[in-house]
Amino acid sequence: MKFLLSYFIGIIFIVSDFGCQPKLFPHTAFNKESTDSRGNLMLLGQCKRERLQQKPFSDWFIKNYNDYVVDSSTADKLRPMMQGKHFVIFMGTWCGDSKREVPRMFKIFDYCGIKSSQVDLIMLDNRDSAYKQSPDHEERGFNIHRVPDLIVFNDKKEIKRVVESPVVSIEKDLYAIINGDMYTPNYKAISFLIGLLNNKSSRDLENDLPALTNQIKPLVSGPAELNTYGYVLMAAKQMDKAKCIFDLNTRLYPDDANVFDSFGEYYFKIGDKVHAKENYQKVLQLKPDNENAKKMLGQL
Repeated sequence: MKFLLSYFIGIIFIVSDFGCQPKLFPHTAFNKESTDSRGNLMLLGQCKRERLQQKPFSDWFIKNYNDYVVDSSTADKLRPMMQGKHFVIFMGTWCGDSKREVPRMFKIFDYCGIKSSQVDLIMLDNRDSAYKQSPDHEERGFNIHRVPDLIVFNDKKEIKRVVESPVVSIEKDLYAIINGDMYTPNYKAISFLIGLLNNKSSRDLENDLPALTNQIKPLVSGPAELNTYGYVLMAAKQMDKAKCIFDLNTRLYPDDANVFDSFGEYYFKIGDKVHAKENYQKVLQLKPDNENAKKMLGQL
């Protein structure tokens, strides 16, 4: 009975506002399907929530929706504040964090009476050729580097966002964002770098890398943080920016073989065999049994 009640509460909110179209993005086909890098079914582009409540996605969506207990004391304060706001969720049906957090987000939306017309749900790819992108590129301009990414808008202007997972809880994070409290999402280093890349040329940033390395080191959680962002930029064909990020990561983590492997892949993709070889050789210095570096050096 508890399962059915929670499930049909969600359905009621969908049906009551089913016909509304997204406000921030042009009309397009919904619920596009493809296969992810592992061969599993995935959704791409703009999506309707009810598709997540159907197989195969319902296996995790419905369970995680029903299992989540809303922080009602915070949500009760949040409910009137959320009216008139617009929310965009970028996610991947292939992503474990998205599978966990997005059903929780929708349960909070349902508790707070948020209409489906207030929420845009955008599905991103995880294949190398379109990493963290959608077919119609709704992600452009939003600097999406981790998913899920829950962005809060007021009059089509972004207030702030919850990146990948909440800092405290979804309810408390949303309350801080909408209330105008001090709030910094996860991955502080990426937020800082996005600001720099928006205000400086890649060449200027490249010249500043020695000083920037010391400046940004306290903000970085680990080598994977910048590595992921570098691949996002590379997939978006922003190669000069990607180079800065991969270069910075090798300076931050000079003993990590994987960051040199990624920098080698960058140079390989732009056809710079000399620098690609240098980086793959560095990988083998740090990790002599690395099979990918051996294979790439053989190709080069």
